Amino acid sequence: MPFDAVKNPLPRVEKPFSPKRNRGRWVLGIIVVLILGAVFFVGARLLTLGSKIFEGKKFSFGRLFLSADKLLAGEKEGEIKILLLGVPGSHHDGSNLTDTMILATIKPPKTDDDQIEVSLFSIPRDLAVNIPGYGVKKINSAYAFGESGDKKQGPDLAVRTVESFLSTTVPYYAVVDFQGFKQAVDHVGGIDINVETGFTDAEFPDDKTGYLPALTFVPGGQTMDGTRALQYVRSRHGNNNQGSDFSRARRQQQVLKALKDKVLDLKTIANLTLLNNLLSDFADHFHTNLEPTELRRLYNLTKDVEEKNILSQTLDGESGLICDYIAPEDGQYLLIPCAGFEDFQAIRKFWKNQFLSARLAQENPKIEIQNAAKSQALAGYTASLLAMPRLQITTGNFPGETNYVESVIYDNTGGQKPNTLSYLQNTLGIKTAVGPYPFQNLTAGGADFVIIVTED
Repeated sequence: MPFDAVKNPLPRVEKPFSPKRNRGRWVLGIIVVLILGAVFFVGARLLTLGSKIFEGKKFSFGRLFLSADKLLAGEKEGEIKILLLGVPGSHHDGSNLTDTMILATIKPPKTDDDQIEVSLFSIPRDLAVNIPGYGVKKINSAYAFGESGDKKQGPDLAVRTVESFLSTTVPYYAVVDFQGFKQAVDHVGGIDINVETGFTDAEFPDDKTGYLPALTFVPGGQTMDGTRALQYVRSRHGNNNQGSDFSRARRQQQVLKALKDKVLDLKTIANLTLLNNLLSDFADHFHTNLEPTELRRLYNLTKDVEEKNILSQTLDGESGLICDYIAPEDGQYLLIPCAGFEDFQAIRKFWKNQFLSARLAQENPKIEIQNAAKSQALAGYTASLLAMPRLQITTGNFPGETNYVESVIYDNTGGQKPNTLSYLQNTLGIKTAVGPYPFQNLTAGGADFVIIVTED
């Protein structure tokens, strides 16, 4: 560039006034102010509310911005466990008896090709277990015992009780009461629920001394506000086989998923009013021992989990693991292991296999074992190797004339039930043949898998 051009620059030309350009600067300035105000506002709210939510932790707003890369307890081992507790709260009878107890297990992906999985394992409130320091009681009283006398140890005692009967370690808990749940549902504009089985409950308490008019839930999709959603998950006297704790546990899991989906769909972090409302809901009605950074880590892990990978399991009568029991000393109704009082071995095995068991339950396979060996007990022995709760297995003798020299699995589904096929292959270690099975079935309507067992 010539020296003179720098020394004597061209005269400055004023650009004409542009309303659009100046309006853009003005809007940008307002946005910056709003963002700064939002950060200050939310930060102030978190400072005042955070200590209520994060129990036993000295809360500071800056901790939310610390790295969330620190692994959660159990993450390295492949399972993060959180006990979710729902209590009625001070406005209801039995305010500290846990109405909901779900052990959530998060299984992070091991490789880039894996997907994160979440299992929600519902524990029935009437299950008789040994509560440390109090003896054998209903498990829903553990939290209440811990809170009695203003001890504020309800979550800890509930966690220790679950750890004891399942023989595991549960590092985290989260407690929510009904009022907070109801308010949260209302603040997100209600949740969408597909009622699979309609029912009527004529004995739903009115939180005074009587009952509400009969509640009816018709089957099909519907949007529920907080009050309706709470009635849906709390109902204990519905007809149509919906009056049991087990049915209620399934509805609770369904509602938890729906609330999670709604919060994520609304992009809560970008909605300051909604964020403020939810913070208020959680501060007074939600408590956890998760650190703020751990909560961020948990969110980052689970925010994109697919619906098909959120699995539900209920410890119910259909599992064949728990049975009704009437205590002879006081006539109290309890649930105990079918294997015997305080014998939790089969239940522990069921829980440890919860991901596989849930996948098998989703596929609902019909399995047939045909004995082509001389030993009459071989089919029954094979069935015992495969036995899992809710797995339908039929045994009998091979009806054909062919002389089988090695055992084989016939897959009649064309690969449509891959989890079951993988389970059969891994457990038995025998070959697989492409269906259809060429001989007579023992099961009416046919079977998904036919296993021919021989001396090999």
